[in-house]
Amino acid sequence: MCPWRSTPLLLLLLALAAPGRADTEGKADAYMAEQNVDKENSRIVSNQTVMVQSISIPELSVALEKTVVIDRPTIMELSCELPSDLGSLPAIEVFWTHHDEEINGSRSTFNKTGNPWHTLYRFHINDSSHMGNYCCIFKADKEVKAIFHLKVPKVKGADKPMVTYERDTVVMKCDSSKYDPVEWIWYRMNESGQVAVNESVMPSKYEVTRKRVNETKLHIMDLSADDSGLYRCVAIFKVGQVKSEIQLNVLSYMAPLKPFIAIVRRVVVLVAIILICEMQTTKEAGKGR
Repeated sequence: MCPWRSTPLLLLLLALAAPGRADTEGKADAYMAEQNVDKENSRIVSNQTVMVQSISIPELSVALEKTVVIDRPTIMELSCELPSDLGSLPAIEVFWTHHDEEINGSRSTFNKTGNPWHTLYRFHINDSSHMGNYCCIFKADKEVKAIFHLKVPKVKGADKPMVTYERDTVVMKCDSSKYDPVEWIWYRMNESGQVAVNESVMPSKYEVTRKRVNETKLHIMDLSADDSGLYRCVAIFKVGQVKSEIQLNVLSYMAPLKPFIAIVRRVVVLVAIILICEMQTTKEAGKGR
């Protein structure tokens, strides 16, 4: 049979198979769309930060603590493990607390042996209300616990009070190491509390520079004795805020001379006393002649 003579038959067969092929292609397209959605959801989930922290408790008489630094929203997994070879324990109860209050639904009982007792608490940290102390508690004849301290990063200011002089300029610096806060705010402390430093109102007096996200500097120009006091820098993170304080002491230019002036006064007084004594002695000697 010649190839061109079979063409009508092939066309007829293709026409009859077309609907089925269209259905197959439609199902394939739907399947690929579902796969794309699944991949997208998987990508979003995989892009979420999951922080895992665990504590292994060697025995019932030991309580352990661990500090965890968090600077942004995350998914947190806290786990505790207790060895099962602790003697005859028919059952052991375990639960979690947050700020010393039991977390609803976290209590369970273990009756197994031969494997370590393990508990895991997974939750989202979105703001400061989810920070603080989390504790896993294993309870049998004795009670043992492990504590996780969830804290925002520390902020470093000046280790010692800053001392400068009138009419000078001082630069106070705070930094949060490798962590990036979303905002920095400077305050000056007074008897009624804290007052935000407003550089826009007094640009000739204050200037705040932020060359790096994790660092802030407060410049105070044309210092006077009234600028002495306590200053506070506050780093604001999405999950909380932390502060550091710097003491500023502004001295007069006469301050370094005060000890010298005091010594001069004492010398003058001493010399005056000596002169008076000599004059008195000379006068009495003249009378004796």
